[in-house]
Amino acid sequence: MIIYIASRSEDRILRCTLTEEGKLVLLDQTPADQPAWLCREGNLLYALLREPFQLMSGVEIYRIEQGGALTLLSKTRSTHGLYSAHLYAENGNIWIANYIEGTVALLYRDAGREAFIQDKIVAFTGSGPDRERQKSSHPHCITPTPDRRYLCVNDLGTDRIYLLTKDLEPVSNCELPAGCGPRHLVFSPGGRFGYSVNEMGSSVSVLKYDDGKLNIIKTVSSLPAGISVPNTASGIQLSEDGSRLYVSNRGHDSVSVFRVEGSELSLLGSFSAGGVSPRVITLAGDFLLCANELSDNVTVFPLKHGIPNAFADCLTVKMPWGILAAEI
Repeated sequence: MIIYIASRSEDRILRCTLTEEGKLVLLDQTPADQPAWLCREGNLLYALLREPFQLMSGVEIYRIEQGGALTLLSKTRSTHGLYSAHLYAENGNIWIANYIEGTVALLYRDAGREAFIQDKIVAFTGSGPDRERQKSSHPHCITPTPDRRYLCVNDLGTDRIYLLTKDLEPVSNCELPAGCGPRHLVFSPGGRFGYSVNEMGSSVSVLKYDDGKLNIIKTVSSLPAGISVPNTASGIQLSEDGSRLYVSNRGHDSVSVFRVEGSELSLLGSFSAGGVSPRVITLAGDFLLCANELSDNVTVFPLKHGIPNAFADCLTVKMPWGILAAEI
């Protein structure tokens, strides 16, 4: 398996192999201007760049060659926003969550995937109770619905998840607990339930999905009982069979593990992230990878035998902000 790691402070995308023993072996590095998020569609890799232009984020497109090497295909394209947080790609089109501007941008591409031909932007309004972090809308993530008909936009600034058509027309929205700050979203394999990690509330909200609508069922803490350290929840991953949910905690510097039974989440335990501020977690086969942004390392944990008590490997990477696992 190939693992791509975005190193924001060293301006590069690392290409590694993940061995059967859980070791990361560095193969090469591709220059990129402060890469902040990575997304794959087929043989294309999309890299979201923090600020390649003055007060503006950007996106680049790479072709994934045999063995996983990257070849740059496009010039850096503006995302129409500063500090873009996330992107999603489908059929050559790109949807981008612009955190500061409170917008989602759609970049259309031609059939040959050689050039962008049109852009479209939708803006969100509103705020939340936190006067410092929720003065306005802050889209943080874009996730397709299980039926692939709509897009879900987690808005940390308004405590809502907006559902849009792929042409960015409004469909519905779901209100989450005030001040929770929804960050990222995953869906169950059958598509009936969604799970939103809420950054500011250090929590996970369980949602029911039905034909373009999300309804909240319950919200549970992302931390073990009795923990009161300053914390923000960050990454979320669901196992392929839908039985285990993993959530990373920045502050407690841990990964919590939940047993999933439909709308029921039961905390099984947590383990140390092996570093400071686990921004992103990614499942790769029988392993979980954790990008610890403030300790400059990526840790690898085996999951075969339940909750791990130690990492299998630790790779030094300056400010890792994105991890993408890919079968090549």
